[in-house]
Amino acid sequence: ITMTLMAADPALLGPWGTIGPVAALSLFFVFGMGSLGQPHVIHKFYMIKDPRKLKWLPLMVTSAIMLTVLLYYGVGVSMRALTATGGMADLSATPDSVTPTFLLERAPLLLAGVVFSGVAAAIMSTVNSFMNIGAAVMTYDLPKALGRTPPNALYWGRVWTVAISLAAAVLAQVSGALVVFLGLFGWGLFASTIVPSLAIGMNWKGATREGAVASITTGLIATLTLETLNYGRIGIIKLPGGVSAAGLAFVLSLLVFFAVSWLTRKRDGSYDLDPIVRLVMDA
Repeated sequence: ITMTLMAADPALLGPWGTIGPVAALSLFFVFGMGSLGQPHVIHKFYMIKDPRKLKWLPLMVTSAIMLTVLLYYGVGVSMRALTATGGMADLSATPDSVTPTFLLERAPLLLAGVVFSGVAAAIMSTVNSFMNIGAAVMTYDLPKALGRTPPNALYWGRVWTVAISLAAAVLAQVSGALVVFLGLFGWGLFASTIVPSLAIGMNWKGATREGAVASITTGLIATLTLETLNYGRIGIIKLPGGVSAAGLAFVLSLLVFFAVSWLTRKRDGSYDLDPIVRLVMDA
């Protein structure tokens, strides 16, 4: 595979691939730090009965990621090599079909079945988490923030679950974008709005409410604006060096969080923290 790709496309096997170092590091930053702000992962920590069991988390997560990355990297380079030698049809026009095609035509039936069932399970788990979280936000969190309480939380939870599901399906069909770009958009949005306030704010006594609000607002507006203007079909702007719009929005959100918190925190060193939160920070 390596020899075939080196002859057909040497840049592909370079340390930064074909996108360049700036773009590669930008994506690494978004996905590396953005993992701290994914709501479908964060809410599962509330289910942990014994925090001491978290010592197994790095091993389990790393093992799962290694297998997943090995699968997609292996399929990717294999298909590129097969395409270069004429062993497979060129699927560059429909990149999302590369993995299913490889599994159906080249992998053993049992392995293909395991992978497809695993992908289906992962999709169902993630979609289920997002539907529940989205419905809870629309039914409970936003009304509470606005000083209102829905008359029938169960009913409106069901309504918002259906509404969010339909909106997501329409967006996926109408956008015409690759799955990876839709994923990057969502991942970047969560990273820029949640990571500063949650991952940093819950571990830094200097964080303030104003800083969190300003950071969330900045991340939301910047991500939606930059991703939309940088989207292929629109293409109004193009960031230099291949920098991802999500990465730039994430950096802006972090800077605003630190700046506003520094400007609005109490100068006497006292912070209005819940005693339990202060205990955890001091531990």
